[in-house]
Amino acid sequence: MLIARPEAADGSDEAFLYRLFASHKLPEMAAMPLDEAGKTLLLRMQYHAMSATYRNEFPAARFDIVETEGQPIGRLITDATSERVYFVDIAILPDRQGGGVATALMRAALEEVRRLGVPGRVQVLASNAASLRLCEKLGMAAVAQEPPYVTLEWPPPAA
Repeated sequence: MLIARPEAADGSDEAFLYRLFASHKLPEMAAMPLDEAGKTLLLRMQYHAMSATYRNEFPAARFDIVETEGQPIGRLITDATSERVYFVDIAILPDRQGGGVATALMRAALEEVRRLGVPGRVQVLASNAASLRLCEKLGMAAVAQEPPYVTLEWPPPAA
């Protein structure tokens, strides 16, 4: 069973969140001419910068850990306002992708959007084909493009 629970305030989720971040960044870093210590330092710096940016730009956001069978497998950061629900970050461990976890997570998250009666929005890298396919499958439509990102909205705006 898939659940989303609040990120622990005591920092006990920090090791998992770093591992999740690194699992998505390490493939990009493979070709970098850095030794392992340099890559680890760069990853830590990027992780802390990303975390600080999310918390500064979305101070009222909900930071959730996604679990199945009591094990953390992802995260979802959601910023809900009276005007929209913005999905700030959605990440699933690579070895758990492709099995419908992100689809189930986002379908549940879109129920909140439906209940609130506001649009749901997400910004996706234009090169992230898997995320774009997921958004399309969920009925989201592109509403803006600011390279390298595409902004998608659910429900799609009325024509």
